[in-house]
Amino acid sequence: MNGSLNYASSTSLTTIYNLSDINSEIVDFTEIELNKSPSFIKHDSGFIVVTKLIILTVIMAVGITCNVIIIYSIGNKPQFHGPPFYYLISLSVSDLSRTIFCFPFVLSSIVEGSTWKHGDSSCTLLAFANTFFVFSSVVALFAIAVDRHLAIVHTQFHKRRSRGFMNLAIVVVGWLVSFAVSFPPVFGMGTYKYIPEESQCTFRHHTYRGNDTLGFLLVMTGVMTGTILLYVKIFIFLRNHRRMCPLQRHIPARSNNWAFIGPGANGHLMMNWINGFTNGMNQIPTIPQNLAHIAGRIRLPRPVKNEHLTKKFLFVTIMFDSLWIPYLVKAFISTLNETEIPYVVGTILSWMTYMQVALCPLIYLCLMTVKSKSKKKDNNEDAIYQIDSRQL
Repeated sequence: MNGSLNYASSTSLTTIYNLSDINSEIVDFTEIELNKSPSFIKHDSGFIVVTKLIILTVIMAVGITCNVIIIYSIGNKPQFHGPPFYYLISLSVSDLSRTIFCFPFVLSSIVEGSTWKHGDSSCTLLAFANTFFVFSSVVALFAIAVDRHLAIVHTQFHKRRSRGFMNLAIVVVGWLVSFAVSFPPVFGMGTYKYIPEESQCTFRHHTYRGNDTLGFLLVMTGVMTGTILLYVKIFIFLRNHRRMCPLQRHIPARSNNWAFIGPGANGHLMMNWINGFTNGMNQIPTIPQNLAHIAGRIRLPRPVKNEHLTKKFLFVTIMFDSLWIPYLVKAFISTLNETEIPYVVGTILSWMTYMQVALCPLIYLCLMTVKSKSKKKDNNEDAIYQIDSRQL
């Protein structure tokens, strides 16, 4: 009985092969969706399924928490109502939307054995939403890089043109561009499909002769490359306009009287004399006890503040690109070459892109925490000096 079945199956396969040999238009194997057949689906073991569920749950929890904190902190503090924080809100909203609306379906797909049981229309809609949110994040990072470039290289132009309405218009244009890029594949040549190794509905990166994913890859890669080039131009500009600092910095001796020793003095009189800073020492004025109340807190110049912000957003951009570039390389290989990517490699690279919604806002919050701690330390040192001055 088994021999007859094997003979029948081999005979049918031979017939199909001969038919395809006679007329290639009769059977087009590129259009056969093997993923929908249960015999071609690679099921993960129970341990891998549980591990995926735990990791994705942690990613969702961290992504939702960090992005909500960023949006709330920017909206609650008036000093953040301006560029580039408006673009940061756009980035956080994109990542938050992707986490809330797309990742639950990934969880459902993992539980169901990396299969899609909700129909082709819902898969196409979900793939469109996923692509739209991802490209919105890319455009937001590009807008931040443009703002940082203008703030440092063209400071006066940035002051005149960076207004609230202009920033809002740029955010809206960015979302419209993302919609224009991600919506046409809805009516494309089978571009949006379910990918089992990624457990999500997204672009099916097939050979460029079979669908139109190459255009999206080129646009996304071009925007990401432009973002990096802007930061390179900022680095070159700062390097060419850097100010050389002396090896031994002169710190003025401070005192609330002319003694410059004892309580109320900062103890730098002897150190300045040892380092050779003796000229003009007698011209150092006394510091009134209520100087802090009169002058208020000394603020850093605007260029220095822009440099600090640029460093933070540069780290966020580097994290985003490092998580997405391997996936884009895999997509280009699948599009330009008919080489089949191993299942495990595709899974790892896709999950690296999932981590982006959690790691990018987490890095930004960590950098903001470090900066706030350094500011608090400087304020504490000023307060100690004020207390010593009042004791005399």
